Amino acid sequence: MTRKRFLPALLCLPLLAVVCLMSVSLAVGSTSSREMPGDLDGDGALSAYDLTLYLQYLAGETSLSDRALARADLNGDGERNEKDAELLQQYLSGTEVNGMETANTKRVAYLPLDNRPVNKDRAVYLSQSVGIELVLPEETLYRTALDTMEPNPDGSTIGNREALLEWMKEADETCDAFVLSVDQALSGGLVGSRWLQNTDLSLENEIIDEIAYLCVHNTVILFDTVMRLASTSGYQGLDLDTYNALRGYGAVARRSLSGDELTVENIVAGYRYDANGREIPFSRGEEILRHYLTSRERKLRLADRLLDKVLGDAEFLYIGVDDSSPQKTIQTNEIDYLTAKLGDKGVLSAATDELGLCCLTRMATLLYGAPKVHLTYFGGGKDLPADEFDIGTLDDMLETHLVCLNVEKTDDTKDALQVLVLTRNNSSSDRQSLLNRIKSNLSNGVPTMLIDASTDAGVFARTLLDGEVPIGKLLGYSCWNTVANATGIALSQGISRCAYLQSVPESTAEANEGFLKSMTFGYIKDVSYKLFHANIDGIEREGYPCSVPQVLRVLNGSGIVTSFSPYAERGHAEVTVSNFRYPWNRTFEMTFDIQVG
Repeated sequence: MTRKRFLPALLCLPLLAVVCLMSVSLAVGSTSSREMPGDLDGDGALSAYDLTLYLQYLAGETSLSDRALARADLNGDGERNEKDAELLQQYLSGTEVNGMETANTKRVAYLPLDNRPVNKDRAVYLSQSVGIELVLPEETLYRTALDTMEPNPDGSTIGNREALLEWMKEADETCDAFVLSVDQALSGGLVGSRWLQNTDLSLENEIIDEIAYLCVHNTVILFDTVMRLASTSGYQGLDLDTYNALRGYGAVARRSLSGDELTVENIVAGYRYDANGREIPFSRGEEILRHYLTSRERKLRLADRLLDKVLGDAEFLYIGVDDSSPQKTIQTNEIDYLTAKLGDKGVLSAATDELGLCCLTRMATLLYGAPKVHLTYFGGGKDLPADEFDIGTLDDMLETHLVCLNVEKTDDTKDALQVLVLTRNNSSSDRQSLLNRIKSNLSNGVPTMLIDASTDAGVFARTLLDGEVPIGKLLGYSCWNTVANATGIALSQGISRCAYLQSVPESTAEANEGFLKSMTFGYIKDVSYKLFHANIDGIEREGYPCSVPQVLRVLNGSGIVTSFSPYAERGHAEVTVSNFRYPWNRTFEMTFDIQVG
């Protein structure tokens, strides 16, 4: 490759809206510009800039050369008008036009954090819902196997980093866009990043060099994590008591470093000592503690090297803090160091299992253009820690997610995606106000999504299943696991779908199916988790207030939003589910097959 390849930022409907120029282009093969309908600037590529020129020409704001005018007649009727501009926009959004081969804008090479459903199944559904084709490695190359699971075919229990390195090189031949988990690439997944303790980092450095190369030549969005307070229970013989002991050890405040003192060497040197310089006792033995601290140091050093190598060329880097605390902990100095080093090339926030979805959504906003969002909180928890696993307030965490997703907040509710957030410390009055807002928005064609950040065990989830709310018309929903997870998942669903619907005249049947699968997965899994928690046997039984049949009954009775220009809703084929599976033996990691029609 001789030049960096970018995804285009497509323009939002209506067609003659004001647009933002971006110096990015879309390669469409070896066809010369003279033969390429729509190439108004003559650079041999179709881009958002060509569409901008067309809109300016139609508005009488600019003139076109004779050669450009010849290429402006996309439908061959001898005229140059809005129909041609619409064809150009359809082409840029991935629709075949006039027999031209559809440009390869939608293939995104995706390396998941691991093979859990939130990182694999949900990513596939979300991408399908916005017309993106994911290119993934074979699952056995990024699969994690806990002690109770069968190892991978090669005998490993984490991802195959050597094979994944080759996969990245191969994907570079067919993809111009990458969303990559650093944990998977360097450590074989999230669990591996908490366990590996090798000090010879030759392989890891080779992988970092390849990621840096990809960043120079492609649009690359990366996500990584700060190691959580404890290692993984149920892996390599570590039991729950050891997990709790390690989490307690990690939760002890260390001396805060700042200025010139805030270095990797000083952070590592302070791991064993509390804020007063006293050595922190550990009850489970020196071997376990040494392993934990060596793994922690390895991960921090790799993050430091990665930032040195890629920050100048990566499109964005989202670092999530896994299993944290609002208090000062062993993570605090690591967080401060990495945040300072990121600068404006990325963000750091409480996040982990939603990171892949967030980064795929950022890719969608680069491709289609970013919608604006309007936030409304219901309850008294906006300025409180989101939950006991967070490092800041709910509002801080949500705003950081929005930065990653490449969207802006607006105080104006007009033409904005309405993000409704139920917080902790909510009252029955708050919940009723939220319910009334949802009903009003959906009945009046206002794009809306819901984040249940209440931490209540399904209190509001039950309300959604009484049939009063056409839940299919919500563009995003989650109440999953931790609040940060729920926030990122719901925002990813809603913002990616909103960006897509703003850029196309009508959602395709394939995208509608992906959206239905994405929302079905969320409603069944999230609500079931909140109402049943770990009660796996109860999820499919008819007698429970939130049975799967009840979720499907409400969803199948609701249409979905398929267009913003004009706003339109459409019915859909019946959604059914089957083959429930619990590979990690817990409800919030369950998966199942979804059929539409």
